[in-house]
Amino acid sequence: MKGASAAAATAARSWRDSASLILVTEGLRVLLLKRAAKSSFFANARVFPGGAFDPGVDASADWLPLFRANGGRSFAAWHPGADGLAAQAAQFASARRAPIFESGAAASVAPLALLPEVALRICALRETFEECGLLLAADGDGNRVPHDTWASGPELRLAEWQSAVKQDGREFLRLFSSLGLCPDLHSLYEWSNWLTPSTLSSPRRFDTAFFLCCLPAAFQVRLDLAEMSGEHDWLPPVEAIDRFHSEPAFSLSPPTLYELAKLAGQADSLQSLEAFAKHRGRLGTELYFPVLGVGQRLAFTMHPGDCRYPASPDFNSGRHVDLGGIGDDQLMRDRPANRIVH
Repeated sequence: MKGASAAAATAARSWRDSASLILVTEGLRVLLLKRAAKSSFFANARVFPGGAFDPGVDASADWLPLFRANGGRSFAAWHPGADGLAAQAAQFASARRAPIFESGAAASVAPLALLPEVALRICALRETFEECGLLLAADGDGNRVPHDTWASGPELRLAEWQSAVKQDGREFLRLFSSLGLCPDLHSLYEWSNWLTPSTLSSPRRFDTAFFLCCLPAAFQVRLDLAEMSGEHDWLPPVEAIDRFHSEPAFSLSPPTLYELAKLAGQADSLQSLEAFAKHRGRLGTELYFPVLGVGQRLAFTMHPGDCRYPASPDFNSGRHVDLGGIGDDQLMRDRPANRIVH
C-alpha cells in the first residue's frame, strides 16, 4: 500500500500500534498461545505472542547508553539524530515501508529516540517476554547469546523479572542492563503488517508489525495467566490449520490463520526458512487491511492483491463492499484472488 492509501491509513487513527513475534523452532513448529476467556480481544483464540507498543518504553532514549556501552553494529546510530540514518534503517529493510514504520505512532514520537524498526522490535521482544517468558539477548555485535549460557541459576530469577516487566515496561531495559546484553534485534525479520478491520464488533483495533524469529530449540514457556489461558502449543502450520477446521474450540485469529497458511510449505528446514525470512524481510512489507466483501450468498475477507480489493479502502467506516450484483459463481472464479471465504 503506497501513496495516498498509506497516507490515509494514518490520517484519522482509531487504533494503537503493536508488534507480534512468530517463533519457529525445529520441525518448523510455531508457538501459539491461547488467549484468556475474559480477554477483550480475540478471547480464547490462538495467537502469536505480542502486544501494544509503548513509545515511552520501546522508543525511549534510555536504550542508547546500553547500545553504546555494548558497541558493535553501530547500535548508537539507530536513532534519527545520527549520521547515515538511511543506511542504518537499511540494515532492516530497504524497499517498501508500511505506514507503521513511517508515520504510525512508532514513528511519530517527538523527538524520536529510536528508529521505528528498532523500537517495534523492542516492543515485540518485551511483549513476548511478558507473555511467555522468552528473553532473546545478543552481545554488542548483534550475535545471539545462547539462552542456557546466562539464563540458569537462581540469581537471575527470570520469573520475577517477567512479573516486574509486566507491571512496568521500563524494567525490560533494567533487565538487559543487569545482564550487560542487548535485545536480540537482528534475529527478528520483518514479516508482515496487519491493521484490524473496522468491521469487527470489538472497538479495539491494532496496527501490528509481525516479525519472524527462528529458534534452534523450543523453550520452557512460562505464561502470563492474566492474558493467557494457560494453554500453549508448538505446532507445524498445517496441523494448526487442520485443527482450526476440525475442532470448534481451536480458534485462530484471522492474521494468525493467514500467516500460518503462508508458512505452510514455505521451507523444508529451519535453516532454509531463516534464510528465506532474512532475504524476504529486507524487501519490506505493505499494510494488510482486510475488507469484507458481501455477495448474494457469499461473504469473504479480501486482502491487497485481490482483484476486488478497493483502490482506496476506508480504514474507519466499518462498511463492507457490496458485491451482490455479481453472481457468486463469478466471484468464486475471480483471479487474482487473495481472500478468505466465509
